[in-house]
Amino acid sequence: MLVAAGLVVTVLVATGVTLAVLKLESRTNTQQVNLRSGVTISEDSAIVQAAARARPAVVSVITQQPPSPSRGSGYLATSDGYIVTNIAVIAGARAMKVLVPGDSQSHDARLVDYDCQTGVAVIKIDKVNGLPTLAFADPNALVQGQVIVAVGGPFEGSAVTPGYVSAMHRIASIANPSSGQKAVELSDTIQTNVVIGAGTAGGPLLNVGGQVVGIAMQSQVSTGTNGFGLNVADVQDDVQQILQTGQVVVSSLGVSGTDVSPELSLLSGLPVGSQLVTLDQSGPAVAAGLQPGDVITQLDDVKLDAAHPLRLLLRSRFHPNQRVTVTYARAGASTQTQLTLSGQHPTCS
Repeated sequence: MLVAAGLVVTVLVATGVTLAVLKLESRTNTQQVNLRSGVTISEDSAIVQAAARARPAVVSVITQQPPSPSRGSGYLATSDGYIVTNIAVIAGARAMKVLVPGDSQSHDARLVDYDCQTGVAVIKIDKVNGLPTLAFADPNALVQGQVIVAVGGPFEGSAVTPGYVSAMHRIASIANPSSGQKAVELSDTIQTNVVIGAGTAGGPLLNVGGQVVGIAMQSQVSTGTNGFGLNVADVQDDVQQILQTGQVVVSSLGVSGTDVSPELSLLSGLPVGSQLVTLDQSGPAVAAGLQPGDVITQLDDVKLDAAHPLRLLLRSRFHPNQRVTVTYARAGASTQTQLTLSGQHPTCS
């Protein structure tokens, strides 16, 4: 199990933090290809430019994981060394080294915090400043069919692999940062035809403007040539919290559950939502009368679905100490109850 000093300590973030959306730069080196009279295709170097802008901020993460060292990537979110990656890159690591482009020296890295529910992790290298950074894209702008590019760290030769978003809101599994436990299942990942190797995993998935739309990941489920990415819409709040406070705290019902997908709903007769498996006896769900087997279908006016699974909805639309109306199904009947959400660090169960 990874032991990270300062896991929950407050972190002072330098003024070099760059999380604002970048403006799309104008494209250059446009070439015109004439196919026939009246038909012209503009072919430009947008992907090349996006990768060139990103490379200085994409790092390699080398970890000591029994039985042998492992490698992955990440990217700089602040100029003083905060790095965003995914939890599989740091899972089970006993030590971490980071390679920064253009720097001949490796850097010791430490874990700041992570979130098993979104798959994101933030690590830190110290005694650095003025480093280049990448920024998040508009989390609502990502669409199916969009061109994206994966960029790996310098240990991978800053590999660049273009592709497109083939599907969204996919379920994928990723290594658990608590070694010896089962894999973590993520509900809202990006599926892409970009092949994500071990060395590229944890690095950024970029749009053609050089903005981060996702974090590359290797799924533990056999998917042929499909790669996956953590969705920026899910991880952005986590990253901002970690940079500002040093830890992630999310609203909670005090439950663990399993998603009832549309496919499972057809087979089981259960409504789409989240079926409760275990409940914290001191949590708000028990106090409101919820029981194992209940299927939560709606919080306030927001229905649960593939794009809005319970654990992600709680963090994106609600906050600790907020009073909410929970709609749930039990024995074929729909019922509502009200409760006050608690706050907790996300678990890896």
